[in-house]
Amino acid sequence: MNIKILHGRLVRDPEYIQDERDEKKDRAKFTVATDRRYGDEADFHDCIVFGKRAKVIDKYFGKGSEILVFGEDQGRSYEDKNGVKRKSWTLVVSDFDFCGSARDNTARAQEANRIEQAAKDLLMPDTMEAQAEDIPF
Repeated sequence: MNIKILHGRLVRDPEYIQDERDEKKDRAKFTVATDRRYGDEADFHDCIVFGKRAKVIDKYFGKGSEILVFGEDQGRSYEDKNGVKRKSWTLVVSDFDFCGSARDNTARAQEANRIEQAAKDLLMPDTMEAQAEDIPF
């Protein structure tokens, strides 16, 4: 039996992909970080959910949101660019549940977005043009 239950937080906003022809094929991809029992390490789990649940994930969850997911692991084999055989795993979510309060999840996601935008603004200002009087030589 292949059943996996994870409790963690989204590491970024979900990637929602809408299928114009069939709502059942809508999907949301996201990654959940789970803390290890001992120590300060975390594991990261790629997840995908389909149909109406994908729309709910996209609407109500964002970076930092706490979530409980239920599903089954599906593996896929591939060769990397160096010809080495690899295997990756994705949790196909059959159900999920909200953790914490909706206000906490919303506030956490908004704060994460504000921090991310502030970091982008510091690293990449809108204008990089220097004025003649700004140049010291």
